[in-house]
Amino acid sequence: MRVTLTSPVVSLYGIGPTASEKLAKLGIYNIYDLITYIPRRYNDWSNIADITGVGADLEVSIRCMVLTMPSFNAKSKLKPITFFVGDKGIRLKVTFFNQPYLAEKFMRGDEVFCHGKVTVFNGGLQLVNPYMEKAESVDEEALVKPVYSLTQGITSKQISKWVKTALDLCGKEMLQVIPEEVIRRRGFVSPEECYRMIHFPADTDEARRAREQIAYEELVLLGIGMRMSNRRNKDEIAPVVIPQGSLPSDKASAWKKIVANLGFDLTGDQKNAIRSIQQDLMKDEPMNRLVQGDVGSGKTAVAILAMAMTAIMGYQSVLLAPTSVLATQHFNTALNILKGSGIECELLLGKTTQSEKTRIKNAIEKGSAKVIIGTHALLTDDIVFADLALVIADEQHRFGVKQRSKLLVRKTPSGFGPNTAHNLVMTATPIPRTLAMVLYGDMDTTVIKEKPKGRIPIKTYFTGSKDSRDIKELIMSMIKGGDQVYIVCAKIDDETEEEGTFFLRYDESDDSITSVMQMKEKLDNWGITKDNKTGILYGPMPEKEKLSVMDKFSEGEIKILISTTVIEVGVDNPNANAMIIMDADRFGLSTLHQLRGRVGRGGRQSYCLLVSENKSENALIRMKMMCESNDGFELARKDLELRGPGDFFGTRQHGIPALRAANLYTDLELAKEAVTEVGEVLNSGSAEAEKIEKNIKELFDLRFAESARTL
Repeated sequence: MRVTLTSPVVSLYGIGPTASEKLAKLGIYNIYDLITYIPRRYNDWSNIADITGVGADLEVSIRCMVLTMPSFNAKSKLKPITFFVGDKGIRLKVTFFNQPYLAEKFMRGDEVFCHGKVTVFNGGLQLVNPYMEKAESVDEEALVKPVYSLTQGITSKQISKWVKTALDLCGKEMLQVIPEEVIRRRGFVSPEECYRMIHFPADTDEARRAREQIAYEELVLLGIGMRMSNRRNKDEIAPVVIPQGSLPSDKASAWKKIVANLGFDLTGDQKNAIRSIQQDLMKDEPMNRLVQGDVGSGKTAVAILAMAMTAIMGYQSVLLAPTSVLATQHFNTALNILKGSGIECELLLGKTTQSEKTRIKNAIEKGSAKVIIGTHALLTDDIVFADLALVIADEQHRFGVKQRSKLLVRKTPSGFGPNTAHNLVMTATPIPRTLAMVLYGDMDTTVIKEKPKGRIPIKTYFTGSKDSRDIKELIMSMIKGGDQVYIVCAKIDDETEEEGTFFLRYDESDDSITSVMQMKEKLDNWGITKDNKTGILYGPMPEKEKLSVMDKFSEGEIKILISTTVIEVGVDNPNANAMIIMDADRFGLSTLHQLRGRVGRGGRQSYCLLVSENKSENALIRMKMMCESNDGFELARKDLELRGPGDFFGTRQHGIPALRAANLYTDLELAKEAVTEVGEVLNSGSAEAEKIEKNIKELFDLRFAESARTL
C-alpha cells in the first residue's frame, strides 16, 4: 500500500498500534503530522574538544582511544561495565550501567567518539553512561541532535528515525505555499529540504534558517487560510433575526425579564457588545464577529443574552465550548439567566447517555430547544436543526474549521437550507489588533475590558522558593476563612505534560518542574490534606471523573484543587479566592493572567501567589509585571515587547492556534509580511496564484482544521 501524507503513522515500518497511540498524545496522527512535528531544541555535540582541556563538571564531545578492555564486576548487582579511554597522556574512566551488551562492542585500540558530562570519582575523571560510538560510524555533520517534546514511552531518537523514513517516502509530496519570487528573495529552499534541515541540521544556523522558513509557511497557512475559511459567498444570506424598528410588546417584555435575571448591571462594554450583535442580527448579511473579553469581563453573559434575543424571536442558537466542564458551566449560567422566560435550553456532551441524546436531538429537530450548549458532540452529522440562526464558538481554535461550517451552513428537516447562520466567536485571550487580523482575518472585532461593579482587584504576590512558608500559610489561612484554593502545575506527573499546554522552554532539563502528583505529595507531607479534602484535575482524565471533581469543588466538598492549565479558560467558582501557580516563570503572561482570573469572582478579597525559583532577569521582570498589573490587554502588549525576536522557539499562548515554528507574538512582523506578500500574488490571478491557493487550502485542512479526534 502506498504511503502518503494523509496515511496514518501506523503505515510506517516500526510504528505499531502501541506507538501510534502514544504519538496521538503528541498530536501526531498521520505522516504529515509527523514530518511537521519539529524539535523544540537541539543538543549541539559538534564542538569537539581537545582531551587535554577536559575537566570536572564539563559536558564535552571528544575523540579518543579505548585503552583497556571493557570488564564488569560479577559480584555487583548493578554489574557496571568499566574501561578507560584517553589520548595525549589523559585517561578517563568510562562506566556504563545496565548495558551489558557494550562489553563486546568496544575493544582496546578502538577510536571512539564520546559525549557526556565529566565527573570525579576516587580522584580521577570519569564519564558515566556517555553517548559512545566507534569513530568511523559517527557522522560529524549529524552531531546536532534534535530534542522533541515527548510523552512516556517515546524517545527523540525514535521520532528522528520515523521522521527520516517519512521524509524518504513522502518528502516530495510536501506542497509549496510560498511564491517563487519570495523564495528567491528570502533564500528559501524546497519544503522537503527545509524539513530535512529542521530535523537533521548540519549546525544550529541551518536549524535557525529552516525554522524561519517553516514559520513563514505556517503564518501563510494561518493568515491566508483563516481568511479563506471565513470568506462568505456574495450570494449567502442569513436570517433577519431582529426586525428593524421597535420590538412587539411581548418580545420586549420577555427581554426585560431576562436582563433582570442577570442580577447585576451590564457594563458599558457589555452594552456596546450586545448593541453590535443586535445590529448584526438585523441584517441578512451573515454576522462574522469576534468578541474579545478580558478575564472576568462578563463575555459569557453577553453570549447568553445574544442567544436569548435569538430565542425570543423564534430562532435557535448554539454555543460550542471546548470542554465538558466549561460547557456545563455555560449551561448552568444560561439556566439562571433564562429562568421564567419559557425558553428551552439543552446541554449535549460526549458523555450524555444515548437515551438523553436521542431526546435532545428530537427537541432540536422539532425546534422546541432554542438554546443549545455543548461540546464537539454538537458537530455530528445526525443533528438536524429546525431554525438555527446563530452559532457561537468559545475559543474557536479548539474546533476544526470544517466542523464549524457544518453548523454555519444550516441543515434543516427538509435538507440544507439556502441560508447560513450568523457567526460569533469569543476569546478570553487579549489579542493586539494587528495580531487579531492575522488570526481572524476580516472579522469585526468587539472588545470588553470593563469589569462588573463590585469586583475587588486580585492581589498578586511572588515567592522565589517552592518550599516557602508563604505557600502553606496562604492555603491554611484561606481555608480557615472558608475559602477554597487552586494550585496549578505545568505537568501531570514526572513523565507527562498536559496535552495542549504550552509553556516557555529552557535549555535545561524540565525535571525541576513540580508536577500535579508531586504537589499533592508535598501537601501530604505538610499535613494539609489530612483534614482538607484535595482534588486533582487534568486533561486526560475521563470526562465523568473531571465533572465529578469540579462538582465537588463547586459544592465546597473539595477545599484544594491541584490542576494543570485545564482550568485556565472559563472555570468559575466564586468561593475559590486563592490561586497558587507553581513554576510560574514557565508560562506566558497571558496564560498567567487567565489562570489568575479563575479567582476574584465573589465579593471577597482574592490572592494569587506566583512561585518560581528562576532567578533570570527575564523571569523576574515578568513576575514583577504580573504583581503590578491586572489588565490583560496591557500584559499582552508587554508580553509582546518583552519576548523580542531572540526567542528561538518561543511560546504558544493558550487561546490561539498551536504553531510549531512560528510565534504569533515575536513573529508578528513576519506574519504581516507573509500575509501581505502571498496575498499580493493570490490577487494577481496568475497560474502560480491558482496553484498556491489550492495548496494553501489543502495544507490548511491538514495543519489547522482538525477533526474531532483532537477535541
